[in-house]
Amino acid sequence: MAGLKRVLDSRSVAAAGAGFAFATLSIVADVQVAQLMPGNTGWMAVIVAALLCILASSCFGELSGMFPTSAGVRVYIQKAFGEKLAIPLSAAYIFTVIAASGAEAYVFGSVFEVLIPSGPGLWFYILLAFTIVAAINYFGIEITARVQNYLSLSMFLFLVIASFAAIIQFGIRFENWYNPVAETGSVGGFIAAVALSVFLFAGFEWVTALSEETRDQQVISRGMLGAIGILCTVYALLNFALVSAVPKEVLTGEQVWTDGVNYAARPHVVFIKVVFGAYELTALIAVGLLSFLASMTSFNAGILTTSRFLYAMSRDKTMPKYLSKLHPEYFTPYAAALTLCAVAVTSSFLMFALGGFDSFTYSVAGAEVMMYFMAALCVLKLRKTMPDMVRPFRVPGNPVTTVTMVVGFGLMFVMVFMSPAQEVKVGLAILVAIIAAMALHSALIVPRLRAKKRHQSR
Repeated sequence: MAGLKRVLDSRSVAAAGAGFAFATLSIVADVQVAQLMPGNTGWMAVIVAALLCILASSCFGELSGMFPTSAGVRVYIQKAFGEKLAIPLSAAYIFTVIAASGAEAYVFGSVFEVLIPSGPGLWFYILLAFTIVAAINYFGIEITARVQNYLSLSMFLFLVIASFAAIIQFGIRFENWYNPVAETGSVGGFIAAVALSVFLFAGFEWVTALSEETRDQQVISRGMLGAIGILCTVYALLNFALVSAVPKEVLTGEQVWTDGVNYAARPHVVFIKVVFGAYELTALIAVGLLSFLASMTSFNAGILTTSRFLYAMSRDKTMPKYLSKLHPEYFTPYAAALTLCAVAVTSSFLMFALGGFDSFTYSVAGAEVMMYFMAALCVLKLRKTMPDMVRPFRVPGNPVTTVTMVVGFGLMFVMVFMSPAQEVKVGLAILVAIIAAMALHSALIVPRLRAKKRHQSR
């Protein structure tokens, strides 16, 4: 039976791990982090979140070394706590991330609708983006990985250069750029900002789903650390630059800019316009390029990693059989990739009909922290139940570090949803609804899929 091809190196894994978070929706989240923090101190929340993600990556590194499978988190949770918990949590995780891709596509389309008022409209850009990504992911892992390498590198260079240009041009807007708890009540804001900053690293651990396509298992651990380092550099610097160049009230949409436009859904547009304001044509080209690169990098990385996970779930008889189809020539899980593109387009339609795109930053941040919490729990449990199993990589300082992660990530999950803001409540509702739907899938659909498979094998 044909399988996936082992061709990926550390660079490709790091590009894939960083790629999903290189999204315009992440820039919206970076602005939300800045809003929670006093002055120019948002960058500090991003760095603290990066350190926590490094701790989480050690758990994923140990688990992926024990179980090098595309099924990733589903297998880890199943081995530790059983299938009844593993299927709904892991499936909800994947579909929350893909639903967020739909929100990203909505933002992507809206940007080009503003840039080209006489153009073909929102849905043309959304469908064009996913058609390109579907084609890239159809024609082989080598092409997909190469494209992802170029996209991630381009995004890194673009955002770093734009950030330095803003800081050099505008300096520091606020005197406080170093004390995140300078104001009364700002401790809670700092904790909430760190919790939300996890969204900026969303997807770094999804590279565990590429375990069956890497040249060796150490590539996964190195790739996760590389992705976290890339994202920390970009978003800490960008957070500082955004606030220095544009008033927070304009970035969040509380006030319109001098051109009369509300940029709440697209703060990167006003940022680029301000930074390159003296060169109008350059600014417009830069906005379009940034929007295209950000969304395509995120879409490609998201489909690349999650399609492997969905393929593995189907192969293990927890998703419909057709999702486990591999292309006979390119060895890609094309059915899973195309299905996820369709799910993302559906999510975009819901964004168009119902609004609330910014709620997905909280949904994904919650899902991410939930998985960090579960990964730490899995490490603790499996150290007891499978003590003799080979572990190419071990979490250092266990059990002290692992218990600390369980407590810390548990508190962070609560902090993500502590705010009474409407978008936070909607974000929690989205995550709970997806988990509930996947629990019903586990209880009602999975037994039928397996019964059908047993009947066919007789």
